[in-house]
Amino acid sequence: MRDIKKDDLKSELAKKIKELRDKKEWTQEELASKLNYKDKQAVNRYEIQGANPTAYNLYLICKAFDISFNELFDFLKDYPEG
Repeated sequence: MRDIKKDDLKSELAKKIKELRDKKEWTQEELASKLNYKDKQAVNRYEIQGANPTAYNLYLICKAFDISFNELFDFLKDYPEG
């Protein structure tokens, strides 16, 4: 397993979600809608504040972007084995 600190994981995941959203050219509101959220606040927290999505929300994020968990967490390959 890769060795990454909690804050680094949150930061990298935040960047990845934003990168994926930008690639699709979706607004935060559009992604929120695809995740069945009432508004963009949760997406904003994921991207800007580095909030921790629940396992189910990670599943929804992967489903919205049509990617696997491995693709969502591909940034871990840049961290050393722990």
